[in-house]
Amino acid sequence: MAVLIAPFCIDDPVFYQIECAAHGAPWSNPAFLSCSGRGYRLRGLWLDGVAQGFSICREVAGELTLMNVAVHPSQQGKGLGALLLRDIIDYVSDEKAEIKASVFLEVREGNAAAIALYRKAGFRDIGRRPAYYPPIPPANLKETAVVMRLG
Repeated sequence: MAVLIAPFCIDDPVFYQIECAAHGAPWSNPAFLSCSGRGYRLRGLWLDGVAQGFSICREVAGELTLMNVAVHPSQQGKGLGALLLRDIIDYVSDEKAEIKASVFLEVREGNAAAIALYRKAGFRDIGRRPAYYPPIPPANLKETAVVMRLG
């Protein structure tokens, strides 16, 4: 099994297909496509040459925000999300593996698997944003975001 993590092109439709498959309330296509240009860090994950996941980060004023991370449902639970997180942590770490920039993220309060993954990677809860996320059908209530920080 060969894993490659490298930059990806935001307008490659396979990555939006992964977004839609992986999230119950995916970003709109225009919102997804808007993540390009200065300050964005787009990383795709290929398994044996087939795109299976991605991360989208935005860097502003020395801080990095993990805006989106997704792994195709057929590949979830196999450690690929952890590899994408490791790629981000390596990016913000110096040669001694000390964090040189803070990394922030927001995650649905009900996404226990993602929260556990982030905590295992060293992220800490720093706040909540009530009614931040749109509902995932068939639910009709907005969901609270857990705000987390690394570094």
